[in-house]
Amino acid sequence: MVEVKYFIPNKSRMVVSLLGDNDVRKMHQIHVNLNAPVIELVVSHIPCLIEAADVVIDMRDSGPAQNVECSCRSKIFSKGSSSNFGRVVEETRAAIEEQPSQRNSLDAWKTSIEGVGQEFNDVETLRDTIRNFCIANCRDFVFVKNDRLRVTVECAYEGCEWRIHASRLGNQESFAIKKMNSQHTCGGGLQVRSHPKASKRWVSNIVKEKLQDMPLYRPTDIVKDIRREYGVELPYHQAWHGKEVAMKDLYGHRSKSYDRICWYCDAILETNPGSIAEYETIEGRFRRLFISFHASVVGFIRGCRPLIFMDGTFIKHKDGGVVLGATSKDANDDMFPIAYGVVDTETDDNWDWFCRNLKEAIYSCIEWRSEQITFMTDRHQGIIKSVPKYFPGSYHSYCFRHVKDNFKNQVLVHYCASERKRLLDLLNAAAYTPRLNVFHKIISKLTLDALGSRSFLLHANPKHWANAVFPGPRWEKIDVNEMNCNVLWFPRHTLTVDVIGEI
Repeated sequence: MVEVKYFIPNKSRMVVSLLGDNDVRKMHQIHVNLNAPVIELVVSHIPCLIEAADVVIDMRDSGPAQNVECSCRSKIFSKGSSSNFGRVVEETRAAIEEQPSQRNSLDAWKTSIEGVGQEFNDVETLRDTIRNFCIANCRDFVFVKNDRLRVTVECAYEGCEWRIHASRLGNQESFAIKKMNSQHTCGGGLQVRSHPKASKRWVSNIVKEKLQDMPLYRPTDIVKDIRREYGVELPYHQAWHGKEVAMKDLYGHRSKSYDRICWYCDAILETNPGSIAEYETIEGRFRRLFISFHASVVGFIRGCRPLIFMDGTFIKHKDGGVVLGATSKDANDDMFPIAYGVVDTETDDNWDWFCRNLKEAIYSCIEWRSEQITFMTDRHQGIIKSVPKYFPGSYHSYCFRHVKDNFKNQVLVHYCASERKRLLDLLNAAAYTPRLNVFHKIISKLTLDALGSRSFLLHANPKHWANAVFPGPRWEKIDVNEMNCNVLWFPRHTLTVDVIGEI
């Protein structure tokens, strides 16, 4: 049996099988949509060990198929190379079972201080052990002496006789407990679930191991896990600062933590064939990121109307940045994400880059039916320029709420409240009416009653937001409340490097 496959002509290099005439038509349409002049095929026999050919078809000639020239490059396909998944799973399971559990146990902490003569590798280990011991036993303590040669701690309650004194062993790094009174004479311990010694450094020691496997471990999850595993109630800011300390210990300065984006993009491309994950830097500094999962694009094509909402929002953090998003609506009228990006600033160039990648993500999908898409956006000039550039023939609707806000701020600023409401009602009526004659009557009245409205309406271009003159379908989606224009489904206080995990 002969098997024929082709490469999607984008950065994902996804391989798609040709099983019939319909697949051939889709292949041709994808290459036309992406302006790709060459079709690269892989032809092989199944299942023998044979030589196969990479076939390159030049589409620049528009002649009949039989005149197309093909060039072949020899390639060997190995027998039985289909999948080692089962073996990998077994090896992974065995490796996990060999690893002892690293989770700190409250029971172990409660008895971690044994008494006089107990030794510790260094002063940091001693301090951490005392801290964990007191947290597990709901006791607080204070340092009386705390230096490189000796450590003395007492119960935080004045008059209590509980006390530990440890000192360094000669010229070694290790410490040993020299004196200890293990009895508390202060009565009960802490009566609250929070603990004053659950510092950001303590939190960082707890979460550091998890962060090595999950760099996007969220502070909210840290709060829940520490409450469940250690019985300590942490405020959000303490979990956040603890994560910051751990991330700095693991990955160095936060300015270098953008290296995780490279790893994340590589992981997406490896585990989600057909997806697009692109990022750019300038002189080692992060500039912009675009991610679109192949499954999301297929879901959009199969289950959503050809309607895309695009918007951007600022990240409320010292790192700054802007998240750009493209979403649609599913059959339940719920938000359906298609693609998102993180950029340094919301500029025309960044929107151009985002739309170019969005075009590649949609047009390279073999499910795409070459439909006209309706875009609903704010009036950012970058979007206005990029939509017709990369999606010619599409319809572009402006978010009506933005139009209305601009009308209030530019035209109605000097009107009284009652008159402002009346004129806004006229603008609403003009936007929602489906009848052209009614639309013209309302616009005429509005331009007579509101000084300056004529120039505003000419600039705002009603064919992009008024139902009566909009040329394409919008399925009754007209303003920001309808379209969930805050397409960025993440906490806006999140760190820039963590945004990709929150979305």
